[in-house]
Amino acid sequence: MARPEKKSQLGQPPMKAQIKEAARALFIQRGISDVSYGDIAEVVNTTRANLHYHFGNKSALIEEVFQETFDDLEAQFQDVWARPGLTLAERIGLVARDCERRFYQFNDTAKGRNPWSLSARVRFERHLISERTQEGISEMSRHFEEFVAHAVKLAIGEGELRPDTPVRQVVMLITPLWYFGSLLTQHSGLNKLLDHYQAVIDTVTAAYGTE
Repeated sequence: MARPEKKSQLGQPPMKAQIKEAARALFIQRGISDVSYGDIAEVVNTTRANLHYHFGNKSALIEEVFQETFDDLEAQFQDVWARPGLTLAERIGLVARDCERRFYQFNDTAKGRNPWSLSARVRFERHLISERTQEGISEMSRHFEEFVAHAVKLAIGEGELRPDTPVRQVVMLITPLWYFGSLLTQHSGLNKLLDHYQAVIDTVTAAYGTE
């Protein structure tokens, strides 16, 4: 496990971490193509030369931002979908709450229409990211579906869902909300996305629940 970065004397994360955080937020808000080193430097209150010192070119920065995102998501997958003692409904609810948290990082009200997902935003700019990062996005998606399938099997094994529950079909109900949640809220706001998550919980419970 990677060690947490040390903070500066003023309690702020090191400059490299600040740059990645600012870049990620700008990439989500404006897209990769519309964000320059100058834009990022202005947010962090540093110079473009300092960005070059830490990352070299913009492509290298993009790769590091995505790699950090992949690492965070892998840890989240483990915690939400593989942790013992949770029902499938609770796991889906945790994902919905995480979407809500990320939504409010970029929106002031539930009716906000700003994007909040890096992977969703970059789907329209794949030509601007490396093959390695594109493969990382694909691998992240595969891992997500594998973790959800594992959680459905756990629910069957624990007696929460019937033995004849079609695992793949349940996975297909859950995963699109995670893939396209940001796009859905840009069209209909947060509450519609949360309603969709609840509808999946209700549908799976009604169709395959044992109680």
